[in-house]
Amino acid sequence: MFLMLAMFLVGTVANAQIVTSHSKLVTKVKKPPFEKTFYLAGGGKLNTAENKYYKFNFGYEAAFGYEQNFKREHQFGSQWGMEVGLTSRGWKYEQMGQESNFTTPSVFISPFTYSYRVGAGRDKKTWIEPHVGVYLCYDLKDDPYEYNWTPRYSHEPSLTLHNRRGERGDVGFNLGVRFWFARRVSLDLAYQQGILTFANYKWEGTVTRYSGDALMDSWQYNGIHETHDGRSGSIVMRIGVKLNKNK
Repeated sequence: MFLMLAMFLVGTVANAQIVTSHSKLVTKVKKPPFEKTFYLAGGGKLNTAENKYYKFNFGYEAAFGYEQNFKREHQFGSQWGMEVGLTSRGWKYEQMGQESNFTTPSVFISPFTYSYRVGAGRDKKTWIEPHVGVYLCYDLKDDPYEYNWTPRYSHEPSLTLHNRRGERGDVGFNLGVRFWFARRVSLDLAYQQGILTFANYKWEGTVTRYSGDALMDSWQYNGIHETHDGRSGSIVMRIGVKLNKNK
């Protein structure tokens, strides 16, 4: 009995030593990292709103962007990303032979953009990324501007109106395609469409009536002269550069 007990104790100690030495050889396996892309992009815009009196107006846009693959260590396939930046909104307003230009700087954030990256060429150094996402935009300034109407004949009144917009925010979606060349430089072509109304007019001004060169009367005009509601729609072309290490 003493011999059997001694053999059991020796076996238990030996087994514990084997397990201990074996556990020292086990190392923690690290998960592969996500493929990430940080980039800066900037370019021009054609801004307008959905109304027959609105015409395209040139603007600008600059953004800092981030993309990440849904699967670890996959350079191609589904990507999600986000952007923040500075942009512009505005339009040309034409009516009764008069034209007014409106452009204002705005800040925007695109909290979620889905894209699908594919490689082209033998070495796959060219990437193609169709993308779709949503954005929120807010104007930094609300510039009023004047609308002047000069009569053809002396007996008609002249009109000077000061315009101020009502809405300042915009929410919409964007879709387009981005091309990466040499895995470093990108060309992005996109269309942005606002969903919420942002173009809103309230006119305040002065109406003056003459008879020949003599002033007949002049009165202040307060209230809504015309109201046009519109949703922004912009065509964007941007050139970007990747900031982090190439793969």
